Amino acid sequence: MLSIREYVHQLDWDNICKIHDKARILELEESAPKEAFIPLIECYKEEKLFDSIIFVAEQNNETVGFVAFCNQEITWLYIDPKFFSKGYGKQLINFALRKVVKPVRVTVLTNNVRAISLYKGLGFTVEKKQQGKIPLTNIEVASLRMVLNE
Repeated sequence: MLSIREYVHQLDWDNICKIHDKARILELEESAPKEAFIPLIECYKEEKLFDSIIFVAEQNNETVGFVAFCNQEITWLYIDPKFFSKGYGKQLINFALRKVVKPVRVTVLTNNVRAISLYKGLGFTVEKKQQGKIPLTNIEVASLRMVLNE
């Protein structure tokens, strides 16, 4: 049984850093060069992680992923790759959707097929395509702004 609880810095920081770093490399794989990867410990301020409310998901006392959101946006969602395809991402998104104001938006790299499929399966649609730079790098990437209106 997956349990979701609010982030506690002293307990969770090391775990979410490890999860982010493992999953981020895969997220960037088809969308940006290797130089675009910045470990969470180096980018969390620039990427405003703590401007969002963070929740962690645990299975058998092991952290499997985390989600963060604020107002009308899911700002972060990362699952440890060893737990991919077990429904944990979907459960974290559904948890966040009960807490945010609709319409809710998320930004996904255009070649992150796994994430796009997950969000589309939950009813998100592409609102627009956009270009931007990955924080702390000079690397330009294409992304999709997705929205759920319900």
